[in-house]
Amino acid sequence: MQKFIPVLFVSLLFVGLAAAIYSIQQSETSSGPETWSAFIYKNGYNSGKYEMKHDFTDYPSCKTYAQQESAKFDGVTWECGLNCRFDSMRQGFHCETMVND
Repeated sequence: MQKFIPVLFVSLLFVGLAAAIYSIQQSETSSGPETWSAFIYKNGYNSGKYEMKHDFTDYPSCKTYAQQESAKFDGVTWECGLNCRFDSMRQGFHCETMVND
């Protein structure tokens, strides 16, 4: 009986580790609908100043808007971000993905 205690202990550790990994993975996946945000950098990409518009339902609509706004400012840099939210620690917006193609 005492030979099985270490095996049981190690097995329980692996089950606990698997449960923790699964729980973390589930919390990282977004549960809400995908939303896109357009960022137009009027004063240059590194200036930190940008115009932003939220709540596009897909990338093509965000891209179309961003390109139109970019053309108004002589073709400045633009990006579209997926599921953006304000991050108070970084004092700016953080997105899952940023796309400009």
